[in-house]
Amino acid sequence: MEEKQPKKERANMTELYFIRHGETVINQEKKVNGAHVDTPLTAAGVAGAKAAGRELQATKFDQVLVSPQKRAQTTAKLVLQENLAQQHNPLPLQVVPNLHEMSFGDWEGQPVTACFQDPAIQKLRAAPLTYDPSSFHGETFASVLKRGRNFLQQTVTAYPQQRLLVVGHGMMLTLMLKTAQGFSVPEIMQRPYLDNASISVLTSTDGQHFKTERWNDVHFLA
Repeated sequence: MEEKQPKKERANMTELYFIRHGETVINQEKKVNGAHVDTPLTAAGVAGAKAAGRELQATKFDQVLVSPQKRAQTTAKLVLQENLAQQHNPLPLQVVPNLHEMSFGDWEGQPVTACFQDPAIQKLRAAPLTYDPSSFHGETFASVLKRGRNFLQQTVTAYPQQRLLVVGHGMMLTLMLKTAQGFSVPEIMQRPYLDNASISVLTSTDGQHFKTERWNDVHFLA
């Protein structure tokens, strides 16, 4: 269980607790998720979100920032339901447009196996520096990275010395956080994405340099 850290020990530091949403129907069906599709959490997804909440039940948050997509908002609500530290002082969800999932355009909602027959999609992992999603109206890496960089800088500046819960999506969070750790896009795309309902924690004093305290932690789901 995550223990509450005395505020005096985090002077000038912003703590960001990132959680990827729980499993959704589209995840279960092995279809492409994205910015324009939004299916409910499965029973396993609900259970995973609640488990993440129990893992963090003693952690008192100052703010809760969420994607505009319902799967992330549902996950955040389930996490907070288990948060004993704030049962008498529930926090509102602050919707942050920049946290939406990476868009895969026309491929969203389609089977993953069919999607990866598209030569343009194949470059997503095999040759990410040449990835061009324009043929299926998707979002570029540059766009996602800009959104992520702006979010981190603006959030740390806006909430110094605070502990934040941030609930978002697999591809967007993976790209944003691994870039903050100093990895290039080709390096990121050769590594696994964040798991559903996983907890990752980064800290920063300036919104540009980050320390990883916890990464893709799902031990509580076992």
